[in-house]
Amino acid sequence: MSIFEAIKNKSIKQLREAIIDENINGKDQYGRTPLHYAIVQKAPIEFFQELIDLGADINIEDKLQETVIYKAIKFKNKQAIQILIDNGVQLNHPLGIKYTPWFSARHSPQIADLMIETKGAIRLTLTKEEEDIIEELLYLDTLDLERNFQKLNTPELLHAFVLNFNWDDDIEPIERILHNPLCKEITAIEMFELADGDYWLKHKNIKYEYEKQFVKFINDILEKFPKIR
Repeated sequence: MSIFEAIKNKSIKQLREAIIDENINGKDQYGRTPLHYAIVQKAPIEFFQELIDLGADINIEDKLQETVIYKAIKFKNKQAIQILIDNGVQLNHPLGIKYTPWFSARHSPQIADLMIETKGAIRLTLTKEEEDIIEELLYLDTLDLERNFQKLNTPELLHAFVLNFNWDDDIEPIERILHNPLCKEITAIEMFELADGDYWLKHKNIKYEYEKQFVKFINDILEKFPKIR
């Protein structure tokens, strides 16, 4: 009985017996360790914890070059992510926020927020009060938005407004957010991606005013946050 078979059978007794004679970090044909496999098989969290307690390496990559935390993010396994955090998994990356587990999880706010200690991360789940502010401001006309813009008074609110903004509208509110001292690098990264920054950097045949506005906006992003590309 192999470790992988024990996990597939969801037998903790078989797992403990198999570990005696096998390498706890051994890989299957897909380069997955038992930790990877426990997540893929959606084994009870006790299996994952048992492997960690017995010394399984949390930093080994599979053939997809995914460490265990990335596999846990892919399968939305909050318990496994929390165990990995509690056991010192590396959340930061020398190249910045875009290369972190948090960035990979950012479209699942509750999961990303488990990794809030990541350098450059921002809280993504909003309180009811914050949700109400965003909902109110998104549907105001230009003049009323101008009068109420001061309500976006935290990095979290600025970020949420950017994520929910209709990019077919005039981007003047987003330009204001970019130049707000509370605007974080991760918010600028989202701006660049949502505005299709690479397209505007290559766009040469500028005919219309909105095109000039977008090109200037993208260059302003890179001037303020030059490391985001």
